[in-house]
Amino acid sequence: MFLQTQGITKEFGKLRAVNEVSLAIIKGDIHAIIGPNGAGKSTLFNLITGYHRSTSGKVLFKGEEITHLPAYTRCKLGVTRSFQITSIYPKLTVYESVLMALLSHRKETFNFFTSAKKFFKEEVWRILEDVGLADQANILGDSISHGDKKRLELAITLGTEPELLCLDEPTCGMSTEETDNIMSLINKLSTERGITILFTEHDMSVVFGIAKRISVLHQGTLIADGKPEEVRANEEVQKVYLGGTS
Repeated sequence: MFLQTQGITKEFGKLRAVNEVSLAIIKGDIHAIIGPNGAGKSTLFNLITGYHRSTSGKVLFKGEEITHLPAYTRCKLGVTRSFQITSIYPKLTVYESVLMALLSHRKETFNFFTSAKKFFKEEVWRILEDVGLADQANILGDSISHGDKKRLELAITLGTEPELLCLDEPTCGMSTEETDNIMSLINKLSTERGITILFTEHDMSVVFGIAKRISVLHQGTLIADGKPEEVRANEEVQKVYLGGTS
């Protein structure tokens, strides 16, 4: 299995935010994690990507345990995440932001404004073309639209050369058109780059539009896991999350 959690648990004092969750992510899938606010989705993401230490349980990536590895080490191994609140370099251009991610990931020591630009030029342009930002390469990060900032954040994560890309609310705050564009982009990253996608999302049209598999959390516990049609028909899911409709 590509990525697994085995009985992963996270407690904050007396609050058990994630309760013995065992999850399996298949290589190449687009896998959604859904649940009401406070269900434990972001905490589970943090456990998978190394931003939280688990209270108990294990995380395995490509058969190797990574439970106690910090986030930057997991990123080096290919497990990368974005955040619900867009995190970009506002005073760098779009091009420079992606270049910085590539340099940081590979720990290169090139002079930032000379040899590094030349050495990574082809890779940076490929990423910008993939996410649809090539025409905004020379614009500062804080001057582009909200939707394009989310695209830029994706471009920055691609600069870390992920095998598993974890996206926390990738369409948060977007217009319908921007949401459609991000959905198309996620599909493109999966099919053309072979990146495995794990994402959280409140918009059910997005979830059922692109996910190949869906896991449902409720009060920190995994209550359903399966193909979209299986999850949609699950009575417990209908009761606690989807409003009782199939």
